[in-house]
Amino acid sequence: MELHFSPVGGPWLVAVVAALLVALLPLKPAHVELSRARLWVLRLLRFCVVVLTLIAMLRPTLVYTDEKPLQASLLVLIDDSRSMSVKDSLGNLSRWDSLKAMLEDASSAIETLAETWDVRAYQFDTDTKPVPVEDGSVKLGDEATGEQSALGAALEDVLERESAQRVLGVVVLSDGAQRAAPPRDAAPQLTARRYAAEGIPIYAVTFGQPGSGERADIAVEDLLTGDTIFASTPTEVTGRLRYGGYANQQVPVQLLWETTEGEMAGVDAMQVRLDGQSGTLPIRLQHTPSEPGEYKVTLRVEPREGEQVTTNNEASTFVTVRAGGIRVLYLVGATRVGGEPSLEQRFIRGALAASPDIVVTRQRFDYRQEREDLRDEFEPGKYDVYILDDLDSLALDLPSWRALEASVQRGAGLIMIGGYHSFGPGGFLGTPVAGLLPVELGRAERQNFDEKLRDDVHLSGPLKMRPAAPLGPSHPVMQIAPEGNSAELWSEIPELDGANLLERSRLKPNAMVLAESADNARHPLLIAGQPGEGRVLAFAGDSTWRWVTQGFADAHRRFWRQVILWLAKKDQQKEGEVWIELAQRRVPRGSRVELAVGAQPTAGETQVNPTFDVTIATPDGEPVGLNTTPAEDRHTATFNQTGQPGDYTVTVVARQGDKELGTATARFLVPDEDLELDRPAAEPTLMAQLARLTADSGGRALAPEELPQLLAELADREPEVKQEVLERVTYWDKWPFFLLFVGLLGVEWYLRKRWGLV
Repeated sequence: MELHFSPVGGPWLVAVVAALLVALLPLKPAHVELSRARLWVLRLLRFCVVVLTLIAMLRPTLVYTDEKPLQASLLVLIDDSRSMSVKDSLGNLSRWDSLKAMLEDASSAIETLAETWDVRAYQFDTDTKPVPVEDGSVKLGDEATGEQSALGAALEDVLERESAQRVLGVVVLSDGAQRAAPPRDAAPQLTARRYAAEGIPIYAVTFGQPGSGERADIAVEDLLTGDTIFASTPTEVTGRLRYGGYANQQVPVQLLWETTEGEMAGVDAMQVRLDGQSGTLPIRLQHTPSEPGEYKVTLRVEPREGEQVTTNNEASTFVTVRAGGIRVLYLVGATRVGGEPSLEQRFIRGALAASPDIVVTRQRFDYRQEREDLRDEFEPGKYDVYILDDLDSLALDLPSWRALEASVQRGAGLIMIGGYHSFGPGGFLGTPVAGLLPVELGRAERQNFDEKLRDDVHLSGPLKMRPAAPLGPSHPVMQIAPEGNSAELWSEIPELDGANLLERSRLKPNAMVLAESADNARHPLLIAGQPGEGRVLAFAGDSTWRWVTQGFADAHRRFWRQVILWLAKKDQQKEGEVWIELAQRRVPRGSRVELAVGAQPTAGETQVNPTFDVTIATPDGEPVGLNTTPAEDRHTATFNQTGQPGDYTVTVVARQGDKELGTATARFLVPDEDLELDRPAAEPTLMAQLARLTADSGGRALAPEELPQLLAELADREPEVKQEVLERVTYWDKWPFFLLFVGLLGVEWYLRKRWGLV
């Protein structure tokens, strides 16, 4: 304990003022005679005023150290979701009624706790809300009505709200099932680790039994089909049938497909036998759509007698049916017998996979086996484009090569990609394929297997590839830039490792050199030809994969897409100029939907840079406008308002200035799922895990009947943790001091007036 002074103006000023005031004390009135007693009364009053004045000027402060208890909170977190209405607790009570009964039994302990601790209760479902606690009673409703049980988010909420308080523990009363949609689906385990880091124990009390909450139910789950399929192509729709309570019954499952009039019609069905009391069974149905468009697809099981939840008896999604895709047969060989194919084929197939309208079938050849017969694969019309990648002429028999020649002559596209065994080194001189290529093959160019690379038929790298004048810069295949500046982009494209030697002197009359090396020799690297009704490309390179690894993946994708479009004669295709891509067609309620829109030009045209008006119509018909963000060759947007179950329609209008380029629509579905009652079983394992994560702080898992005992133990525990506090006491700046000062002056003035001194 110490006494500190803080003089006004410093000690010298206080000393001067004190001297002046003390000097004035003996003064007495000269014109009036006062008795000695009255004179001393006035002097005493003045002396007291002087003392108070000096105290105020010295500003004394008494400083001492004291110990005070810290105020602490005990939090009670109560699950208010509808799964708490399941009747599987003691005495056939619902979980909610059992929870209320246990809290009522513990009311005296809660009241005792409230005397020393700050007891705060919260109930949670989708959101977290405070609950009044009065006289040991937690004021809860008659029923649990929440649509979700966001346990992880609730633990986060109370931790943030009580961050200014010292939290001694959290009592979680729940069935332990986390059933929440984004953005309220935070993992409870991650939040529990934060509690452990801050030394806050979680007391997990689980209501309900695992598995006992399951009802007699049949549900369709995990619906799966391609987002984009092609007309006249068989399409498989798969899913899983989850069942319980209908043992040894035959259940019909239907595949419904939306008609062009918007009606749902059955197109396939199967009978599923339910063996055992519960389990899951696969569903596999098929349909061949005939017309392009967007269609709703549904797997449905008719509700059974006794089912209380029927919203899960069907699952739906949307598919886009295109007017026939480009079918590509990719034939790949190897550099040596028994060897692996080159990296090039993997990267090319990856680039083509990014285009939903291009379907690639790959076939690899082993030269240790007999020549294969592929005449069936080369039937006219079966494939639109054929790719020969480092494929030696020994891979196929002569009838197969003749069938390939006939298919190309009748309109198919063909590209031969460079490699150790392509063109002349692959032994194609004198084969039917040689007649298709736009360049004559030289004699004595054969590259034998496992032979050292021949310098006279192969070009060593690095080779810079560029469009060849006069046709290359404007040809559709060479348009790889998103906004028309392909020449500049070609100047930045990484070099090729090498190439086959294709000589200009051997070009056929109808050949067009589209790309060449940038050195003085200007070796042809990409040559186009048109034998019969088909189109052919001879590409001498085999290392465009380097474009991807060095940051030019988009250019690589566009180049190979343009190659396939040109070979398939789709370079003049006008359909689908405005497009929409949805990350998901089946979206959980409350989830975020990512979408992209764009205007895809046809091959040979420069990329437009349009603006997009995007609107989403919700199931109740309310339109919601979205803002888009430019990203390379597309615009992206995010939609969060998916709280209503039903069908949502996305409409995009693309404009170039005042000109409307076109429109597109797409749909997605928010299923009408009952998160709480589809699978209402309790999950004590999760509750035990949360308690175990905070075990070092005292957290533990308990049965419901142990709740009153837990609260009684906490009430008996000493909750006050004391801390040293530095206290400061001043009296000169308080109202009693001021009142005393004014009172003394008032009494002194009153006496002087009464005694005739004023």
